[in-house]
Amino acid sequence: MNAPIPGRALRVLIPCLMILVVAACGRQDDAATEAVEAAAAAKVPITTSSDEAREAFLTGRGLLVDFHITESRPYFEQAVELDADFAMAYVLLAASSPIGAKFFAAVEDAEATGPGVSRGEQLIVNALVAGSRNDQTGQVDALTELLSLYPDDERVHNRLANYYNTQQDFEKAITHYQKAVAINPTFASAYNSMGYVHRSNDDLGSAKVAFAKYVELIPDEANPYDSYAELLMEMGEYDESIANYRKSLAIDRNFAVSYAGISTNESLRGDSASALEAAAQMLSVARTSGEKQGAIFTAVVCHVFAGDIEGAIAASEEMFAVAAMDGNDAAMGGIREYMGDIMLAEGDGVKALAYYDDALDHRQKADTNDAAKAQAGRTHLFKSAIAAMINDDKETATDLVAKYKSAAEENGTSIERRRVHEHAGYLAMLNEDNATVVAELALANNLDPIVLYWSAVANKNAGNVEKARDLADRAANRNTLSANLPFFRADALQLLDELSGM
Repeated sequence: MNAPIPGRALRVLIPCLMILVVAACGRQDDAATEAVEAAAAAKVPITTSSDEAREAFLTGRGLLVDFHITESRPYFEQAVELDADFAMAYVLLAASSPIGAKFFAAVEDAEATGPGVSRGEQLIVNALVAGSRNDQTGQVDALTELLSLYPDDERVHNRLANYYNTQQDFEKAITHYQKAVAINPTFASAYNSMGYVHRSNDDLGSAKVAFAKYVELIPDEANPYDSYAELLMEMGEYDESIANYRKSLAIDRNFAVSYAGISTNESLRGDSASALEAAAQMLSVARTSGEKQGAIFTAVVCHVFAGDIEGAIAASEEMFAVAAMDGNDAAMGGIREYMGDIMLAEGDGVKALAYYDDALDHRQKADTNDAAKAQAGRTHLFKSAIAAMINDDKETATDLVAKYKSAAEENGTSIERRRVHEHAGYLAMLNEDNATVVAELALANNLDPIVLYWSAVANKNAGNVEKARDLADRAANRNTLSANLPFFRADALQLLDELSGM
């Protein structure tokens, strides 16, 4: 049996034990500090001279990633007031810009302050600047170098995934979204983006899983229910989709896109009165000029779905007046272009061309950069060529197609280069070369309902009934928030009906 410890020895032992405990705690504190520092070093730093500016930036970033775009912007404005050299705040000022002029102004400020921050932040700025100039090679090069420096930063993977998504390189996009959530399983916005990519990649089951995880992670936010509702709409589950849009609005009555989603659901099931009512509700909560234009545009789309072209043009003029009050030439150009698209779908190439000419005039006057104005010129060539085809002016159409191809291949984005194939398909249609129509449109933008519809027609003519049926179904029922969906949806549904009997 061990003898009891004498009192004096106990008094000596206790301080010794305390020293050991303190030493052990000190080692644990050091290890914890090192772990925190290592984790911080793995992320792109946020360089600012003001703690208050950093706090405002982080608050704004949290709002922005949850799609509270209007609410986020004042925090970025506060951040740059507190620190005029805060490059990352300018980056997110660009992301939250309500109009093109403010976007390009923020890009210029980000570029001007970029040299004073870390290499990682400089690369984020470089990617933003390159994207604003339609320099997609420069954009991906900057993001790839950024990833090499910060392979364990989930936001870096998310940025690169977003880039690949815009290129319709869905497999690479999914890979980087998955890496982002592997690094940070609570990084909710990556699940949202992943859901959209799976949807675009025709994997609706995986999209549903991703959106469900998004809802699980931030159940008190509006956007997860909005995103899930959009998927349900694409699956034809209109009642459940509307119910989820209403969940979104119950959380945030100003979450404008949910009204647009309800409106589209109602249009898809043929209830134009309810669709217009949802657009009116959207307008009633609009807080900014941009939100007002968005609400009126929702009404424009309702009219096109219903075949009410006169109503669509009248609502477009109303939207144009709102943009004109702000002197927003970029928005005015976009409105005129869509009015041209309406006329194009109606087979009136003369009126379409008049709207496209006016659109180009406004876009050339807009407060944007040279790259945006050059892209506006290429878009005008693309649209004008189709108007010439509709006018049965094959000579002019052929000339414009050649000019567009040259411009798009030299300076165009990946989507613009896909439009080269779209042009080739339409020209082949005029020349009654159906095999070329099938081949060329397969290389065009197959997220565009117009391309899908004409691809379905061409495949039907070629005797590819199963392929035509799939394309017609996608033209009628997929890409549900595409502004091009209402133009040929009725025709696609009729074609689908014809194909079902073949």
